[in-house]
Amino acid sequence: MSLEFQGIKLMPISDLGVSQLYLNKKKLDNIYKWFCPEDTKKYPPLPVHDFGDGKYTLTDGHSRAYAAYKSGITFIPVVYDTDEIIVSDIGLLQYRNDIEWCKRHKIFTVADFENRIIPVEQYKKLWIERCDKSYNLLSQTTEAEREILARKQESLFLYGANEDLSVLYFEDINGKRFEIKNK
Repeated sequence: MSLEFQGIKLMPISDLGVSQLYLNKKKLDNIYKWFCPEDTKKYPPLPVHDFGDGKYTLTDGHSRAYAAYKSGITFIPVVYDTDEIIVSDIGLLQYRNDIEWCKRHKIFTVADFENRIIPVEQYKKLWIERCDKSYNLLSQTTEAEREILARKQESLFLYGANEDLSVLYFEDINGKRFEIKNK
């Protein structure tokens, strides 16, 4: 059952799921410069989507949600995200993958970002590059093919590939990353 709704809805921040592993410290610092917790109505609502688990998950605005949370705000306006980037086949796959990563790393709400705020260069390496590698894997393989590739390192979690699929990227339960040649 989809939780889709029309318009803007006020939601508890603690009920919102997340779809990324880190926050960019520079971006967060910039948000704190203009963010006013006393007047949140002047900010656009944060986009959310139900990816099939019956929960609203942020598709963007994680840093703004965290700033609101740290400012003591408990409810925040959200709007249901139906953007093509989100609801396309590859978008749905990517976001479901992101949500799975969050679960593996025990990140369930914006409160869990407390120790995951990192400098911009580290953010690019750990998050942006990870998403790019994931996109390469998801856009060029079927689910059955990914299952076969994942079995190459059964004790590890397959999260991505390079552009020509000649290198696969895995991680262990602690987040240590491994590059494995494919073929």
